[in-house]
Amino acid sequence: MISTTHTGPGGSRRQQERESQRLLMKRLFLLVFPFCLASTILGRIGRIFGPHEGTTQSAYAEAKASAYAALGYAFHA
Repeated sequence: MISTTHTGPGGSRRQQERESQRLLMKRLFLLVFPFCLASTILGRIGRIFGPHEGTTQSAYAEAKASAYAALGYAFHA
């Protein structure tokens, strides 16, 4: 019988690598997110004095998406 919970000799190593990458992603996100949030807020302030565009996202959601997009390029490059 094959068990799905038992991993081979290389299984734990791959799991450790994935966990290490998740931790690195979280740390980088915490580093990049404040810059993305600041740029989003400054961009919205700039739009107050310029032509008005309807925004459907909150500033937090826009900054979060921007940070994940930037980090995605770092991990897949």
